[in-house]
Amino acid sequence: MMETPQTLSRFLPAALQSNGISCRDETPASAQDLQTRGQLNAKDFIEVSPDIENTLMEAFIEDDYDGKLHLMTLSMTNDEVEEIIGLSFWREVPADEMNDWFDVERISKMITKSTIEHENDNEISNHAKCRMKLVRSSSIKWIQNALASTNESKTDTKAKIQELTHSWVKVELIAIKQPYRAHHLGNILLGCTLVKAQEHNQHAILHVAGGGASKNIPAAKLYGRFGFVNVPRHNEGGPFSKPDKDLFVLGNIGKALDDLPFEETLQVIK
Repeated sequence: MMETPQTLSRFLPAALQSNGISCRDETPASAQDLQTRGQLNAKDFIEVSPDIENTLMEAFIEDDYDGKLHLMTLSMTNDEVEEIIGLSFWREVPADEMNDWFDVERISKMITKSTIEHENDNEISNHAKCRMKLVRSSSIKWIQNALASTNESKTDTKAKIQELTHSWVKVELIAIKQPYRAHHLGNILLGCTLVKAQEHNQHAILHVAGGGASKNIPAAKLYGRFGFVNVPRHNEGGPFSKPDKDLFVLGNIGKALDDLPFEETLQVIK
């Protein structure tokens, strides 16, 4: 009898417990308190461009996005002293913003030329690669379904655009404190972020910082293992107008959380 695959929602609590860490949603008030206590020093998380975190933190504390910008922290407690070791910022993107960002005419062209292959990843089995390929394929299939119609009336077009532009989240930042890197904790943090985000949203987009996907290989590999698909730049036929560099898209968060072989692909230390 084939064993039922472990979903991320079931896998995460055990991974958190076995690593002695916790993950929680912050409020503007709790973030202000952590910042006052020196727990959220930007340079501890982003050495090259700490202004990115500072800008997001200020927007979160001031609630510039009317509750649509979220902060999640990863913490560890030693000798009854809590230390924040990771943080993620993500926000719910309004449909009108996505409508401005999408170039709908480009999407159908991108789909006809797309081939979804998994990057060369020798750390996982062929069975896991096959499951990952199916999830990543779904990241463009939802666009296919949204555009597929034999009737091109104005009503149909409006409905397609609405389907394409609603229910998006943008992962603004995933950062692990320098001493705790290379322990797969970014896997847990991104997983926690997506589990929370999918409660109200279906699609996710993020940008690979640190020189892009070609230079920040660990980040690109992490996102690929979660089912994210790298999309080309606008001048290369990509579907997003600027900013359009080093973007990764996850078309169906729920499918990824249910179907990906997380115990193998994330390789979380237990």
